[in-house]
Amino acid sequence: MPLIIAIPYFLIEALAFWGVSQLIGVGWALVALFLTFFGGLVLAAFEMKRIGRVALHQQKVNPGRLAGDYGLLAAGAILVALPGFVTTVLGLLFILSPTRALVRGMLAKKLRVKVENLGMKGFEQANRYREQASYGSFMDPNKPVIDEEEIHDWSENVKPEDFK
Repeated sequence: MPLIIAIPYFLIEALAFWGVSQLIGVGWALVALFLTFFGGLVLAAFEMKRIGRVALHQQKVNPGRLAGDYGLLAAGAILVALPGFVTTVLGLLFILSPTRALVRGMLAKKLRVKVENLGMKGFEQANRYREQASYGSFMDPNKPVIDEEEIHDWSENVKPEDFK
């Protein structure tokens, strides 16, 4: 784990454990830590089975939503498995169905924007190395330019003999 993530993680979790132990005592804080760990993992397994059952019996299943749910459940299970109250609460937010739907929506929107930007950047980079085509000009620089007024006057006085 990089230090830029590890140091704040340990500091936040230590402060959270200290706060909980001040409220309920050190022994009960350790019991609560183990109960949230095992309870969160059991809840994650239950939710994975429930989503699998719903996907099995439902005719129209959105594969993207199903993959997103499983991914968020796996991330939630990992966060619950990490020691600490803060990561456990964050993991439970990924595991519980209503909050998981909110997180999935936010992450899907961010992912969509990133994919669109990636495609655009790729197109711009590929276009940079292409041979640039010049289609030339439709005007002969040696001939005079016909003004709009001349065309307007000619079109008002047009005769069939002009086209012979």
